[in-house]
Amino acid sequence: MNGLSNNFYHMEPQTKKLRTLVWAGSFIALAAVVFAIVASVVLYEHTINLLTDNLRQRLLSISTTQAANINAESLEALQVEADWIKPEWADVVSRLKKAKNANPNIVFMYIFRHDKDDPTQMEFVADAGSIDPYANLDGNPNNDVDANGDGIIEPDGADKLQWPGQDYTEAIDIPESFEAYNGPLTAAELYEDSYGQVLTGYAPIEDANGNTVAVLATDIKADDFFTVTRQTLYPFVIFIVFLTLIIAVLAIALIYIWERRAEMLAQLSRELEIANRQQENLLAFISHEVKGYLAKSAASYAGILQGDYGNIPEPLMKMADGGLIDMRKGVDMVGDILDASNLRRGTVSYDKREFDLKKSIEEVIHDLKAIAQKKGVTLEFAASAGAYLMRGDEAKMRRHVIRNLVENSIHYTPSGSITVSLSRNADMIHFSVKDTGVGITKEDMQNLFTEGGRGKESTKVNVDSTGYGLFIAKQVTEAHDGRISADSKGKGKGSEFVVEFPAA
Repeated sequence: MNGLSNNFYHMEPQTKKLRTLVWAGSFIALAAVVFAIVASVVLYEHTINLLTDNLRQRLLSISTTQAANINAESLEALQVEADWIKPEWADVVSRLKKAKNANPNIVFMYIFRHDKDDPTQMEFVADAGSIDPYANLDGNPNNDVDANGDGIIEPDGADKLQWPGQDYTEAIDIPESFEAYNGPLTAAELYEDSYGQVLTGYAPIEDANGNTVAVLATDIKADDFFTVTRQTLYPFVIFIVFLTLIIAVLAIALIYIWERRAEMLAQLSRELEIANRQQENLLAFISHEVKGYLAKSAASYAGILQGDYGNIPEPLMKMADGGLIDMRKGVDMVGDILDASNLRRGTVSYDKREFDLKKSIEEVIHDLKAIAQKKGVTLEFAASAGAYLMRGDEAKMRRHVIRNLVENSIHYTPSGSITVSLSRNADMIHFSVKDTGVGITKEDMQNLFTEGGRGKESTKVNVDSTGYGLFIAKQVTEAHDGRISADSKGKGKGSEFVVEFPAA
């Protein structure tokens, strides 16, 4: 009996404890469900915000890219209705139409500007609808343009085509159309029209002096956006229901798992944050300290060679000369790494102005000719007659493209010749560097313009290569709307690098 009593008294506290645990577990399960719902709603809203931001950024990218592709001088030629027969009209409309057709979600792309007689009003300049603004009015169904794709031609409605100088009366109720003169932006809200849900992006079109002469507007359908939004919602709903069922069955176990997972994620987040901070600090240290130390040391060596410290013994002069060369290599190496990082993050700005590419090439070759001769390499420059003006950042072009390609050829040509050529064909300038050096294997060719892409054969010849030079050259070339390519018959058969730029 005493034994049973003792068991009872021992069981009662255990029962109470178990009941307490059950109530606590139930409360925690309920709290976890509520928390899961709230967290899912917050996460869903955050996802929608990200999707919306991505849609706006995509629209701005399309608008600004196409605005940069429109010639301001062509717009100046389009003032009145009769100007639609001018070649400038066909050029502008064709560019708009090509951009519109490249993206199936674009429903309308058009250009408007201030009315010269009344700056408080706007007028149309051109749109992507049709080169013939009367296509829907000439009675010929073969010319009809179904702008909104609904199968119905509405010449005075959704399918109305524009001509130069036509009044854009709706602009007075669209503040963004005026604000776009100050910079690219999107409409504050989506709106409904004959195309469905639409969002409009605006980008200024500037002349050669940087003055805004017109605005390019892009209407993009947001139906896909809402479809993605709904599709995004379904996983959240399923997740909540599934999580609720699981928590109801395994409340305490799941709570423990989620707590452990949260701790692991928090720890991982802290570690990632520390790692990111260390990386940023390292880059800052390299940028502000290491590069500075190397530059100071290089200056000291240069001072020795220039006689700033009096007469120096010949052995020390040779040592200073070697030290200066190594220091400059170090500065260039750090610079390449930092430049590649900045290009990858998109933080590089370009000071684009008109300059003579031929003159820049001649100056680079003049600087490098002695180095080539020291190696027993002939460095020649051939350019056909004519102007070689282009618009771009001359300093970056000179350092990252011209000098980089010529220096590479010198490095990888033990003996023989290097021919730098410059020619012009129509509206393009062709710049090439051809050598009789070590050549490029098919395997190395695949990694040629990648970040840090050093080939197996190249490292045997140039041990100081960072692998960033050609990557940077490609990024800078493409930033100037150019193309860069390489060709080689294989190992030991030389190579040729060709760069093409649009002429000014």
